[in-house]
This record gives sequence, C-alpha cells and structure tokens, in this order.
Amino acid sequence: MANTNSLDLELASSQYAFAADSASLSVSGTTLTLEAWIKLESDIAGYVIGKWHDELLGRSYSMYVSGLKFYLEKSTTGSNNGASLANNTALSLGVWTHIAFTLSDVTSIAYLNGVADGGGNSTLPAGSIYDSTRNFMIGAKNSQAPSDFYDGLIDEVRVWNVVRTATEIANNRSVELVGNEANLQAYYKFSNNYLDTTANANNLTSSGSPVFSADVPFGAVTAAEQGYSFFM
Repeated sequence: MANTNSLDLELASSQYAFAADSASLSVSGTTLTLEAWIKLESDIAGYVIGKWHDELLGRSYSMYVSGLKFYLEKSTTGSNNGASLANNTALSLGVWTHIAFTLSDVTSIAYLNGVADGGGNSTLPAGSIYDSTRNFMIGAKNSQAPSDFYDGLIDEVRVWNVVRTATEIANNRSVELVGNEANLQAYYKFSNNYLDTTANANNLTSSGSPVFSADVPFGAVTAAEQGYSFFM
C-alpha cells in the first residue's frame, strides 16, 4: 500500500493516540531507535512518541520537540529524567522533516533528514530502559493526565529495539516499510487507520478526534520497489 495519509494532531483539541503497554513497546534493553516524519504547525513544545509519564515509575523513553529542536529522554528507574542533547539544526514550521534518535546505553545520535545532527552526550543514565507498564503515546505524554500535546502532522512512526545505522536511516526514511523488518517493534503508517503493521499488533486508539490528512512526506514508493535491504 502506498503512503497516502498522515495523522493531523491539533494542539487546541488536545489530540493524541495511544497503545496499551506490551513487551515489544517496552523496548527494555539498552538499544533503541525512534523515527518519525513531522510537520510542525507551531513551535509549542510537545511529545512526538514514547512511553513517558509524570507519575512515579511511569517513565521509559520518549522523543519530543521544544524550541524547534528535538530531544531524547531515557529512564532506567521509571522516575529519573535523563535527556540527551538536542539536534543542532533548528526545525522549520510547515515543512516535512524526518527526525530520528539512536540510543546505545548512554550514547545518542540525532538524525535530521537522514543526516547525523547532534546528540551523543553523557547525561543519559546507564543501563536498560525501564519497563514501564504505562501506555505508549503519540502526540502527548502521561496517560493518566495527558499533557504536552504535539501540534502538527506526523507520519511513518517507527520503533526499533536496535541501533539503526546511518545508512539504514538515510536509505529508508522515504520508503514505506513492509512491517516484518528485523527488530522493528512498532510501525504506524497512518494510512487512514491506527494499525501497527508489525506482527506485534500494537494498534493505537485516538483521543480528541484527530483526522487523517492527504498531506504526506513522500510519495507512493514501497521498499520492494526500491529494492533496499533492511538486513545490513
């Protein structure tokens, strides 16, 4: 299926989507890659994806935007707050941008449109990501009292339990995946639905009545048509 839709989240309506906790979404090891295409409608700070909650023992990982930069958060105890350095280049409003973070224990790398663009500090706590039982969320944090809503379009959300290479991120950011790629834990195409297209079936539920948009970051090209390899 071609990339035909994205999810439009409006700050004024407190819109977001969430999935129940699962072993695949917990990503409780020391390695992680988060990816998403975003098109910001304002420079208000907001959470893009992750399991990050204000209550005790509710924090695992997240990627959020603030001040037209994006950040990675990691917790090993559920309550501590370790945030990586932001990327270096400011994001632009109203422009589709691919953002990604890789994490290897305390080392993080930010990727902007497939190119390494910062990260790598040591303020992240060492050890495995905390296995929180709280919901996975897109567009907000804290399933008990949602807040920090994202404002804009979002598409092609991918959660991996490994560190994706720079080549893999660059080559595949504008390619629709199949969903059975190795180490892919959740994958949301937002093709007019909230389905996780991996076998893990971490399907989302929406809140606040968001709508799907025909505005997408890239056209109708599939991984099979491009012939890219995901097992590099």
